[in-house]
Amino acid sequence: MRLADVRLKNPEDLPGVTQPTSPARAATEAPSQAGSAQPATRRALREQERAAQAIARTGAEARATARVQVLQGSPSLYTSRRAMREAATQSARELTVSKAAAGPSVASITIANPALGADNELPATGGSPAPRRLAPRTIRQAVPTAPPSRPAPRARNLARKFTAGSALVFIGSLVAVTSLPAQAIEAPTLAPEVLSIEPSSQELDRVNADNDTFFARDEIVVTDPLAGASMSDDEFASYQAVADSEASGSSYGGDPAFPRVWEMLSTDYVQSPFPSLAQLRITSPFGYRPGGSHGGTDIAPGLGTEIRPVANGVVSAVWQGNNPGGGGYTVFIDHNIDGQFVQSWYAHMLPGSIQVEVGQVVDITTVIGQVGSSGRSTGPHLHLEMKNTDYVSFDPMLWLQTREMNLE
Repeated sequence: MRLADVRLKNPEDLPGVTQPTSPARAATEAPSQAGSAQPATRRALREQERAAQAIARTGAEARATARVQVLQGSPSLYTSRRAMREAATQSARELTVSKAAAGPSVASITIANPALGADNELPATGGSPAPRRLAPRTIRQAVPTAPPSRPAPRARNLARKFTAGSALVFIGSLVAVTSLPAQAIEAPTLAPEVLSIEPSSQELDRVNADNDTFFARDEIVVTDPLAGASMSDDEFASYQAVADSEASGSSYGGDPAFPRVWEMLSTDYVQSPFPSLAQLRITSPFGYRPGGSHGGTDIAPGLGTEIRPVANGVVSAVWQGNNPGGGGYTVFIDHNIDGQFVQSWYAHMLPGSIQVEVGQVVDITTVIGQVGSSGRSTGPHLHLEMKNTDYVSFDPMLWLQTREMNLE
């Protein structure tokens, strides 16, 4: 119902609207009615309360509506959404609908093209084309194919090896061809004078037993320095007797501890402490290193490797693990190299492996001891150190190669 067409002055004029009872009036009327009415149940009381609330709400809406003045031509006011929907539906029904006049028909063009489908019609001018019927589609099923065959692993490996071998042969032939000089390929050419020489015949004289001469094997001059430096048992005995007859001197200072036998042991042959090894692994060379100067060379052929002296000599000192310089098990040997005093040190040997003693004569075949890691050592190695007449250390490896003393 539209309230725009009704002008309310007094809410009491509305039909069916009951004025709500005030709380005071209800309180005065309740005792008078309580005597005549029967006791009400809880359900009846709740229904009475709902009814009273509805009456009060209706009265409040009526009073609010009475205070609203609707002017002519103003927008419509609705009391609820339902009234708004009903008003909108009624307005839509009251709208006047008129049909437009039919216009000229649009001409169409028929195209006979199998690719576009049969009886396809298109408008001549303007408009949208008629939907084209699609030709039936043919779905082809994929034919399963077998996976490509792979050669057997054994055959593939053989082919790979054959290819690699062929490549190596080809590269080797290129290197040989490019590195050989031309004289190695071409045939040598000789001078005509050389080609014309004819060898003369040689005739041997008859053997005459009366004129034959013989020589003994011991008369052959020995040119092998190793054999010349090795001493026989008789030589050992004679030298050792001289060493035993004199008192031991100091092993420090640049003078031999056994001067008499030292003069008898002059030699010019020197060798590596490991003559059977073709190469020596140097872990710390002679000279300066972090922490100070290194007076010798550290050689690491492996734990337990036998150690031999660098030349013939006499033992001047033996330390059984108590070397004051931290060498552990150490041996000193005095040498006479072409009349010059040289002393060699062999430090950090394996405990219990020393096979020599002070005053013992040794040659290049004598085993001194074995490689170890005694004393201040971080691993098995031999500390080889050399001293000259001034008792200054020099590079042992350089001296063994060139006899040059690179002093410390």
